[in-house]
Amino acid sequence: MANDNLKWETTEQWNVGLDFSVFDSRIKLTADWYLKNTRDLLLQATIPASSGYTSSMLNIGSMQNQGVEFTLNLVPIQKKNFTWAMDFNIAMNRNKVTALTNDQYSLLRSVSWEQKFNSQYPYITQVGKPSGMMYGFIYDGTYKYDDFTSANSLKDGVPYMSSVGQSAVRPGDPKYRDVNKDGVVDDNDRTIIGCGQPLHTGGFGNTFNFYGFDLNIFFSWSYGNDILNANRLYFENGTLSNTNQLKSYKGRWTEKNPNSDIPRIQANGMYVYSSRVIEDGSFLRLRNVTLGYTLPRKTLRKMHFDTMRVYISGENLWTLTGYSGPDPEVSTRNSVLTPGFDWSAYPRAMGVTAGLSFTF
Repeated sequence: MANDNLKWETTEQWNVGLDFSVFDSRIKLTADWYLKNTRDLLLQATIPASSGYTSSMLNIGSMQNQGVEFTLNLVPIQKKNFTWAMDFNIAMNRNKVTALTNDQYSLLRSVSWEQKFNSQYPYITQVGKPSGMMYGFIYDGTYKYDDFTSANSLKDGVPYMSSVGQSAVRPGDPKYRDVNKDGVVDDNDRTIIGCGQPLHTGGFGNTFNFYGFDLNIFFSWSYGNDILNANRLYFENGTLSNTNQLKSYKGRWTEKNPNSDIPRIQANGMYVYSSRVIEDGSFLRLRNVTLGYTLPRKTLRKMHFDTMRVYISGENLWTLTGYSGPDPEVSTRNSVLTPGFDWSAYPRAMGVTAGLSFTF
């Protein structure tokens, strides 16, 4: 549907900054606080179907980003033939949706990746909360034998999915929380189960110079963000024929392993988004290590060169994370409304390069 009233988004931002330097700039600190308000956001918004369309590109809603950033530079040692320099930075941003269209309180968002899940909404944006919160059922493990009577029927008071039915539930099926306590688990029990935005991100590095040698080591991190690991919805499922499963599925519920919280083969109620596949995406990564050597001028004069440096550099050499996927630094459907979605992402590769640079 055409919209002649479309216009640019509008942003206003306030900043307060501090630059601090002492001891001949061997200690430098930069701090920045910001408040950023954006309105007239462009969005493919839901509109009444009576118009002939279900969605239209509109300037709607508003959003606020507020945060602080710190950068610290230190030179602990500075001598003729040895220098040690340190760099540290950290950023903390708090995102909040302040308005949606036509006094709307919440906005659901789907993700296109697999037919059985495309009609569901794994993300929700609500006024007063960060954008793109993960949305689904709270996973309470699997049904155990204690949830059933001697006649193998579900005990009274034990919740079950309305789409499955009480009589169809079996030990080893996934168990979801009855949030509103009405005895059944349905769409009314979906709730916020994760947030794809980190509490803080940053990096720190050290640079050493010693008699022509230089060594730089740089780490980066992200803390507090969640990842929706869609790979586990497909490869830790057990209801799909001719489909390999993750190694973790060897620990699934069986009669010999009745305490497992990984659902059994051919379990009921598997095709829903839940906290079972929401994982902590925090990580610490050794982003880069570079070692180089610059030849002394006396040697270069004999070779008729002005400068010459040889180096070797490695990237993504090591990662510390609790995320079960191949790479915690992932968002395959990345947008403000659908952050932290992992479906068949190719991980960042470790790489080693070497080089020679010179001038004459």
